[in-house]
Amino acid sequence: MTRSARRSPAASGLGLAALLCLALVAAPRPARGAPRVYDAPAAALHGAAAPAVPPRPPEYLTEDLGWLEVDYHPSTRDRVRPLIARADAFRAELGALLGREVLVAPVEVRIAAVPAELDPLVAGGIDGPATAVSFGALRLAVLSAGPRLGFDPPDLERAFRHALAHLALDEATGGAELPPWFHEGFAVHAAGAGAARRAQRLSVAALRSRLLPLAELEAGLPGAGDAAAPLARAQAADLVRFLVDGDRRPRFALALDQVRAGAPLADALEAAYAATRPELERAWRADVARRYGFLPVLAGSLLLLGLIIAGKLAVQRLRGRRPSPPPAPRRRFRAAPEPRPRPARASTAQLVATLGARHRGDVDGDTDVPKVEHNGQWHTLH
Repeated sequence: MTRSARRSPAASGLGLAALLCLALVAAPRPARGAPRVYDAPAAALHGAAAPAVPPRPPEYLTEDLGWLEVDYHPSTRDRVRPLIARADAFRAELGALLGREVLVAPVEVRIAAVPAELDPLVAGGIDGPATAVSFGALRLAVLSAGPRLGFDPPDLERAFRHALAHLALDEATGGAELPPWFHEGFAVHAAGAGAARRAQRLSVAALRSRLLPLAELEAGLPGAGDAAAPLARAQAADLVRFLVDGDRRPRFALALDQVRAGAPLADALEAAYAATRPELERAWRADVARRYGFLPVLAGSLLLLGLIIAGKLAVQRLRGRRPSPPPAPRRRFRAAPEPRPRPARASTAQLVATLGARHRGDVDGDTDVPKVEHNGQWHTLH
């Protein structure tokens, strides 16, 4: 009998289990769409069927605006109601930016009380520290009203506008694959909040000649904790601001129409703006230098200083025009009374003599009869 034939059934079972594990590890995995940025997963699923949206939790409240359905935890009611009241106005703003009516098909927004409740709201859960995630293929956005551990509390209105901007851009481009800087830059610009902080970052970067090249924005956006991420987001938002600013807005809408028709974004931008990608980047950098460079910062500082000085002068003039208060009434002081002279105090000998006289008078019983002393004896005068 050979050695292999002597193996026990248990050893054979272990060998088969090991081979099965190796086969499972080596098996090809289903392809997944490349994610854009951490809070806007790819809308295109490369032919795969979109996962089913889990039913909303039974305790959630619902507001239906026709084009928008908002499901939210009851504890967030006071923060969600103002968002619902301003949802139609924000939809109109998105339509003006994109040059067409947007969010025509209904979209759904689910708002959890804490980040731990986000995973059950969407199939597959949520990876990373994001508290606001948009799913273009599902026409769904999930938000958390509370922060993750170690992060600042989220601005719920900003997250709401940010998520709807992602969904609107997906709809306007037909779910086409877009560069991360463009998708995230549009959402940040459309959300509107934080413009002053972004301008400050761009101003400092422009003064130090540290603006990121357009090709490096792709690497800076996904990592929210990277040092370059805030500057990359600020640049992406300002690039979109440059593309939609003033008379360039119709060209922006034309570029999106070409993307919707199947053209890559780079080709669509070159055709719509009649400029190559490097030329567009140079034009944007020149615009940044004018808006956030040394001269605008100096002019803004001088203007602020002038406003402070003017405010101080105005305050001084107002104080000078005020009527002076009436003089305080004078107090009349009475002269202090002159001290009265105190009688001189009797000496000790006088007090002893007086007390002795009183004592002798009490003993004799007759204090009115005069008496004299002679040879140690007292004699009454008659």
